[in-house]
Amino acid sequence: MTGFGLEGFAPVETVEVEIYTSAYRITGSLHTPFRRVAEILNQLPSAFVTIEEASIVEHAAPEAVTRSATAHVAVDEIFVMVAPGVAGQPRAEMRIQKQPATAMLSMPPLRLAGTVHVPVGSRPIDGFLNVGERFVPMTDVHLTSAAHPTLEREIPILAVRRDRAQVLVVTDAAVENPDA
Repeated sequence: MTGFGLEGFAPVETVEVEIYTSAYRITGSLHTPFRRVAEILNQLPSAFVTIEEASIVEHAAPEAVTRSATAHVAVDEIFVMVAPGVAGQPRAEMRIQKQPATAMLSMPPLRLAGTVHVPVGSRPIDGFLNVGERFVPMTDVHLTSAAHPTLEREIPILAVRRDRAQVLVVTDAAVENPDA
């Protein structure tokens, strides 16, 4: 099963994922030909992503876990997706030179603090807001939730749906950390 319609173009692999919506955390696996976490969601041909061997936990009731062979998660409801086994790099000819920027996003009930990478020469907020993709990568993320403290964790890389953020603060990393 793939769901991407790219059979024959790229090898499809099974990837473990962790998805956060405003109310749920869904873990399991999906099948994808993509090796970068944001591409997995940005290239979906459907309004739902299919998660196999899914565990579904409501933020307000972390002790109650629902398990299902398959769960379909509405892409429009996804705030964050983590795919720890995905560490693909862009092809050299496709690489755009970027600079790190410090970012804090508030998308209740989640708060994220970490680094985004924006095109060199752009203002950090413009580089973050003026991209065509719905989901963008964010690195070295500290995820917290005042309403649900059990969600707190450090995540090396994730895909975040930037247009769902209610408050954005994006600044030049060098200005935030002059010693960096």
